[in-house]
Amino acid sequence: MVTAFIKFSDGRISTDASPASIEAALDDPQATFWIDLEAPSEAEQSLLADVFKFHPLAVEDTKHHVQRPKIEGYRRSAAGGAAADHFDYFYIVVHAPDRTEIQAHHCPEIDVFLCERYLISIHDPPVEAIGHVRDRTKADIRLALDTGVDMILYSILDYATDQYQPILDDLDGALDELEDQSLNNPRPDVLGRIAVKKRELMYLRRIVGPQREVIAQLTRGEVPFVRESTRVYLRDVNDHLVRVFETLELYRDLVQGARDMYLSSISNNLNQIMKTLTIFSVIALPMTVITGFFGMNFDALPGLHSPTGFWCAVVVMLGIVVGMLFFFRRRRWI
Repeated sequence: MVTAFIKFSDGRISTDASPASIEAALDDPQATFWIDLEAPSEAEQSLLADVFKFHPLAVEDTKHHVQRPKIEGYRRSAAGGAAADHFDYFYIVVHAPDRTEIQAHHCPEIDVFLCERYLISIHDPPVEAIGHVRDRTKADIRLALDTGVDMILYSILDYATDQYQPILDDLDGALDELEDQSLNNPRPDVLGRIAVKKRELMYLRRIVGPQREVIAQLTRGEVPFVRESTRVYLRDVNDHLVRVFETLELYRDLVQGARDMYLSSISNNLNQIMKTLTIFSVIALPMTVITGFFGMNFDALPGLHSPTGFWCAVVVMLGIVVGMLFFFRRRRWI
């Protein structure tokens, strides 16, 4: 599905997403527009190469959504040198977090082509950040395009970055619960849940780390199509991503701490069981010696066939048990 928001040089607003309309906007040197391709078909995907003449490597990357966040500049011709000011467009890859996809280790990827007067976004699944900005643009297309395509890019990045907070809140609650269960109720399934959260955190760090660098490049003026007035807003997005990354680092330590706490709790429980069994064994030892002594087949043993001797042996064994329990209690072993 292709969505187009076009403002021509004569002030005319168009949402016609046909190739002819897009070509007319591209040929109009004063036109500004935003084209969004959601789960594009082969014919829609061909607009990137046939109409916009983007580099084949960049076009190929849009078809395989396994890219890490990055930003690359391209020139349509060899002339003009290698400086950033001579790049005709920039190819940007970012990820938009989704609470329902984090556990599957999949954040929707957004591929963006940014030029001075147009923005092209490509994504396969529906992305909440794109949908939000797209709906807001539909409400007032002229106003959205008058503010500049770099501000549209900022709006997408800002909304996508805001979606990390609910994910961090979920992780915070889950880690608190894991810490509590690791300490008080270390069941075998707790370790598996700790491993799941650890993988989620590692996946998020692999996204947020490079994406933070991409936003930093946009704020440093390395992309000339991003105006200084927009960089101020992007710096706020970058600050937010830095805080997200630092929080993920903290959560990684908490996960490791929960794992160590779980292993310590298991070890302590095992030690407690071994201590209990040892106490029973030590208490039973003198009773075993006494009963074994009187179990010998010698009639000459005093009190062997006497009821009095039996009860005396029982009293002695009970006395030994009580004495040992008292001794263990005094030594704080039990």
